[in-house]
This record gives sequence, structure tokens and C-alpha cells, in this order.
Amino acid sequence: MAYQVIARKWRPQKFSDMVGQEHIAQTLRNAIGRIAQAYLFVGPRGIGKTTSARIFAKALNCLHPVNGEPCCECESCVSIANESSVDVIEIDAATHTQVEKAREICEEVLHLPICSKYKIYIIDEVHMLSKSAWNALLKTIEEPPEHAKFIFATTEVNKVLPTVISRCQRFDLKRIPTNLIAERLALIAQTEGVQISASAIDVIARAADGGMRDAQSLLDQMISFFGNGQTQISEAQALSLFGLTAPAEMYDLIQAVLCNDRSKVITAIHSFAYAGKNLELLFDEILGWLRGVMMCTLLPNPETVLEESPEKIKLYATLASLTKPDCVQRLLEQLSSTGFLLREAINKQIFIETLLLKAMRMAHAVQVDDLIARLNYIRKNGELAPLNAVPAYVTLPPPQVIVQTAPAGAAPVPPSAEAEKKTADPIPAQVTQTTPPQPKPSPEPAAELPTPDPMPELPPQPEPQETTPEPVVAETHTEPAAEPVPPSPAPTPTLKDEPDSEDFDDEEPAAEPPHQELDINQLLGKRKSVEELISEVKDVPLVQNIINGFRGRIVDVHEITEEK
Repeated sequence: MAYQVIARKWRPQKFSDMVGQEHIAQTLRNAIGRIAQAYLFVGPRGIGKTTSARIFAKALNCLHPVNGEPCCECESCVSIANESSVDVIEIDAATHTQVEKAREICEEVLHLPICSKYKIYIIDEVHMLSKSAWNALLKTIEEPPEHAKFIFATTEVNKVLPTVISRCQRFDLKRIPTNLIAERLALIAQTEGVQISASAIDVIARAADGGMRDAQSLLDQMISFFGNGQTQISEAQALSLFGLTAPAEMYDLIQAVLCNDRSKVITAIHSFAYAGKNLELLFDEILGWLRGVMMCTLLPNPETVLEESPEKIKLYATLASLTKPDCVQRLLEQLSSTGFLLREAINKQIFIETLLLKAMRMAHAVQVDDLIARLNYIRKNGELAPLNAVPAYVTLPPPQVIVQTAPAGAAPVPPSAEAEKKTADPIPAQVTQTTPPQPKPSPEPAAELPTPDPMPELPPQPEPQETTPEPVVAETHTEPAAEPVPPSPAPTPTLKDEPDSEDFDDEEPAAEPPHQELDINQLLGKRKSVEELISEVKDVPLVQNIINGFRGRIVDVHEITEEK
């Protein structure tokens, strides 16, 4: 008899032989008495979709079923197992994508089964069917004959039409845990007489990535490479074949990452690349180890969510004692968010090195929340404590509001100075302070205000155009400045020749200086030129003060008629 590969030889023949899909097996057993017209099996490769469809077909056509299980001894079960049954038709949708094949199925489904109870169509990879082929099958799938049943299998259910999914009972198969794969491989190796170490079996189970068929194929490959029936297959041989990393080496690498040992990380990555390790698989292993460490830091019983051996979980727990959950979470966030770019990287070694160094820098840097907590701790306790001893998010009472008032007995501020203060720096009367209240100082006598320097003379303004003089009296017009100019210090009222030109508040005005008389008619009688008149008027101190106060210039002179 020709050699049969392990994946086909050890293919499950009953629901009880299925590993890791107990929920699917139990549902299909119970469905023998409530049979639908169509079923849809969804899941990744190698987890038992086609196998489940074949077992279900045997259970439907079995002549002597036992609690929903096929007997695997009757003629119908044997023919289905040998793929020779004329009533169980398997179709590869990847090959038959045309609408013509769908039309043939619609015509053949009307014929009664030859030697079985049901005519069953098992269509694998149904997402490869064209839209026209699906449209041709829709009506038949919804209302087939009583003797016809459809079982579909796909790895990409998102490509299946929603109208087809709504007409089927959907079953989602999950990835098989690593420990269950290892147990199955150990049983197969013992039965086949293959000497292989338990650590090597764990390596194969990890490399299978949740697929039982892949695990059996890898075991078959291991036996072909290293198994001669006399020597035992070691872990090192399995690692060298699949390009994986030993748990001890991964432990040292993750420890260096958690302890922020950059030189050790670079050395480890270089040694892995020099040894020919698959760097993409190495990156996936780094993520898996960090996830295991994070689960050990967060959960009291991490074995409930980790599909790993007890020895590996102990390694995770040891690494978890070296760090905090926040640090591991930041590492995973940095690595997982940009890890997808590894496949497109030109130099994968440099990419992994720089990515790990960046993630370590971000994870081990002092966080803003820690700084805020430390500052709050200092404000509350009045002392500087170590960063690890500061509790996070220290809650402090609201700050006190202190209203500063002028001390009693202080000299009042002149109105002009107060107006200048309001204009230059508008500060509210109430000042909010967060420092503890200080005792009020004793009132001191107010110092005399310094006399400001005389206002600088403005630059000469351009002369206006000549106009026909009229018998007018001098009148000033101010033009708005292009940009606001901060007011200059106002002169004190003690000056007799310079009045306070900036005191325009509603408060009590200062004493007005004596008026200076200016006979405009006399000036008009002497000179007829407007330019000469303006030049003469500008020399008057009173006019200068007015011009400076309004920040303007004289543009014209008109006669003023005094009303009595």
C-alpha cells in the first residue's frame, strides 16, 4: 500500500475525534433531527471545515447512527470516507467558478439520490464563485428538494454575498489551542513510533498557528528530515527547521527589553539575524511574549486566557515581576501599531532594531501623569519623594482665593495715575492665588509719585495744501492714528504751563491750569498766509499741549464767533 501522509491518515472520522471544535461537534450532533437546507462553515485554514462537512454528511446518510455519531462501518460511511460516494458530491469552487457549473448543479439536484438518504453537495472555498454563479444558485439554495442538502466552506466569509449567508446556518470554527495541538501530535508520534522530545512537539505546535492540518504536515516533515527510527528529534532540530527561537533566548531578549538594556537587545537581534532566523516570525514571537507578560501582570490566573504550557507561563510570571503593566502596554502599543510595515521593509533587521529602541524609549520615559502626580504629592506633603513612592492622581482641595485690598491709611492714588494704570495694564481688582495666605504687612506711608518727564515733541507734520484764507478762528481736528499708541505719563497738576491732557475719566478731575489768551484776530490781521498762521499758532504753549494731548495736528484755521 502506498504511503499516506499523516494529515490524511489521522483525519477525524467522527465528531468525537475533532480537537478544539467541541461546540461545532455538539451542535451538528443535535442537528440530525432538525436538518436545514444549507450550512456554512467559516474559519482559517487547517482547522477542520471540510472534515466537519464530511463527518456531517456521513451522519446524515449513516444507516446506524449512534447519538448523532456516524458508525463508520456501514456502506454509506465507508464510501464517503473513501470519497467514492455518488450521493456526496464535493466541488472546488476555486476551479469551477463559472455560472455553467451552477446551472449543472441546479439541474442535477432534482434527481433523487441513488443509494443514500440525502444528496449532499459540499462546496469548498465558496467565496471564489462568481456573482452570476451565486445568483443562479440562490433560488435552489433557498428552496431545494427534500433530498438535497448544501454544505459550504470558506476562509473569507466577507466575500460571500449576504443573500447567500442569510439562507444558511453559519458555523464559525476557531483556531485550535497550542496545547491541544501538542497533545494530538504526541499521540500521533507515539502511535507511529516516532521518537521526538516534548519541547520539539511544542515548537511544531507553535509553528502551526492554530491549524491541526498544518501541525500534522510539519510533523510529517520533521520525521522525513531527522527521524530515522533510532535517534530522537530534539528541540534544536525543530527550531532550525522552522526558523523559530528557543524559549531561553526569547526570555533573555524580553528581559533586556523590559529592563531597558539597549546594547543587549541589539546584540540579541544581530545574533538571530546572523543565525538565519525568520525575523517576521521573531517579531510575532516578541509580541506574543509581551502579551503573556501583560496578562501575568493584570490577571491572577493568566492560564485562563493564555494557550501556553505551564512552564512557559512561569517564564511570563517571572518577567512580569520586573516591570509594571503600563510599561508593557506601552511597548505593545508601539510595536503593534507599526509592526505591519515589517513586511515592506527593505532591511528587516534594521527595522526591528529601530522599532524596539523607539518602543523602549517611549515605554521607559517618565510619563506626564507621573509628573503631575509627583507635583501634587509635593504640594500636599511639602517634601520631595521618589517617583515610585508617589501615588497616582493625588487629589488636592481647591485653591484658596485671596482678595488683595489697599492697606488702611494709604494715600489715595491720583486720578491721572489711576487712569494711566487702567490704560496700560488692565488687571482685575481680585487676584487669585494658589499659595497659602500671607500675613498682611503693616501700612506704609505712600511715597510721592515721581514727576514724569516732559512729553517729547512730536515730529513735524506735513503741511496741508494751500487754501483761500477766510476770517476764521483756530480750531483743531484730530485724525485717528493708524495704530494705537500707549499713552505717555501724564504731567502732574503742579505745572502751570502744561495741563493734564490725558485725564478724561469720570472721576473727580484735577485742578485746571490758568487759561492763556490768544488773539486770533490779531494774528489774522498781520498775516494772510494760512501756512504762516499755523506756524505761528503752533508756537503757543497752550496749542502745543492740545496737539500733544490729542495726538493730532493743525489742518486748518477758522474763525470762532463767541456767543454771549
